[in-house]
Amino acid sequence: MTFFGNKTSAKLQALDRSQAVIEFAPDGTIISANTNFLGTVGYDLAEVQGQHHRMFVDPAERDSPAYTAFWAALARGEYQRGEYKRLGKNGREIWLQATYNPIPGRDGQTTGIVKFATDVTAEKLRSADTRGQVEAIGRSQGVIEFALDGTILTANANFLDAVGYSLSELKGQHHSLFVDAAERETAPYRAFWAALARGEFQSGEFRRIGKDGRDIWLQATYNPILDPTGRPLKVIKFATDITAEKLRNAELQGQVEAIGRSQGVIHFDLDGHVLDANANFLSALGYGLDQIRGRHHRTFVDAAHAASPEYQAFWAALRRGEFQAGVYQRVGAGGRTIWIQASYNPIFDMSGKPFKVVKYATDVSARMRSQIEAAEASTQTLTNVQAVASAAEELNASISEIAGSLARSRQEVDEMDVRAQRADRSTGELASAASSMNGIVQLIQGVGGQINLLALNATIEAARAGEAGRGFAVVAGEVKNLSNQVTSATARIADDIKAMQAISGDVVTSLTAIGQSIEAVRGFVTGVASAVEEQSAVTREISMSMQTAAHGVADIDRNLQALAS
Repeated sequence: MTFFGNKTSAKLQALDRSQAVIEFAPDGTIISANTNFLGTVGYDLAEVQGQHHRMFVDPAERDSPAYTAFWAALARGEYQRGEYKRLGKNGREIWLQATYNPIPGRDGQTTGIVKFATDVTAEKLRSADTRGQVEAIGRSQGVIEFALDGTILTANANFLDAVGYSLSELKGQHHSLFVDAAERETAPYRAFWAALARGEFQSGEFRRIGKDGRDIWLQATYNPILDPTGRPLKVIKFATDITAEKLRNAELQGQVEAIGRSQGVIHFDLDGHVLDANANFLSALGYGLDQIRGRHHRTFVDAAHAASPEYQAFWAALRRGEFQAGVYQRVGAGGRTIWIQASYNPIFDMSGKPFKVVKYATDVSARMRSQIEAAEASTQTLTNVQAVASAAEELNASISEIAGSLARSRQEVDEMDVRAQRADRSTGELASAASSMNGIVQLIQGVGGQINLLALNATIEAARAGEAGRGFAVVAGEVKNLSNQVTSATARIADDIKAMQAISGDVVTSLTAIGQSIEAVRGFVTGVASAVEEQSAVTREISMSMQTAAHGVADIDRNLQALAS
């Protein structure tokens, strides 16, 4: 009689109601199956009866030596149990927790096999999911297991890499190995492990010590594992090494704090309302935090500018995440004007969207006042330089005119020198002519003397001749008179020639002096002309330099005006 035909036992009936039951011949042929089994595999009894067990087995397994050995063992009467992967009607996977029970005959030979099974597919899937999750965590995180007193049971490679130990160095050691000596003796540390022993979950960022004494920061959870009765069995810690991130955050925090110590910092929402501000900013503008928190940025802006399209565009750009920087004129408490060098920095969330604006500012009012004063001074300097440049231009024109006049004067002096030299030559010729005339006068005087001597001799001879020589005496007397007149006239001419020679000598002396004076004047004029020419060149350079300076000062003035505006 088959199992399903013998239901006299109440226990067997209970099994039939609670478990999936199927009966096989010793070779694996299906004899019968209860409703639970048929519901599990999705078949009707008619579809399975007379079929072989292999219909529930994956093809790769049914042709394996292990599967053949499995049925051979059952045929020998050897009991089998375990978790088995089977295939349902549509090829879906089914996991069964089952026992295969050989039924012996009177001769001890196996007459049939009864399989009792429980469908554990859902549990298996959950277990696989859990195992997959744990394995995934193990691949990405450090995992270490502790007994409830903190003794290390095991650890994965990620954790070992993070702390620098091998598993053999850690196993059996206490968790306090990773803790600073000052912390491990504290009440909070003891309370930490007492809470875990009570099954209380712990998480956070923890500072730990690696093998070489270096600080390690771990983002970790300590997870008590409970038994079926809810009592803690052990603790599993999942950890991520955030040391590098912690150092970066510390560095960034240090930088932000350094900026906060040296600059004014104020936070706005994207609409421009004040969220927070540090002491430097409040001091610069003269407000208390309670006076500006919640107020709009336009509090610090001139009313005309606050109503301008440029101001609206400024905040629209910040809302789009666009950085803004520059020198800004702002209005402090009491309406006083303040100049700040500032940057407006949109802050982005994890999805890259702006969610607020942080402004870093430095009060540059003193510098801007200096620039404004410098701009005003540069304007005055520009006026002065332009006036000097104009005067230099006029001076250059005057010196050029003087240089022209001196050039003409030098030309006139040169002409005077030529005329003086010509007069000097004429005077020399006159003196030479006078000297020649003096020789002629002397010759005439000599001739006159001889004539007078002849006349005297003639008179003497006429006297000797007596009456016969009276006419000759008259002629001799006339000749003598004429000779005396010639002598007298010649003496006057000689005196006139001497006077003319004296005058010519004076003229020559005067002309020589005049020539020397003209030469001196020409030297003076030439020297002055050269000096004036040099001065003219210098003046031209000064004029050009002043014009260049004027242009340079004008550029400086424009730049300063731009900075001051």
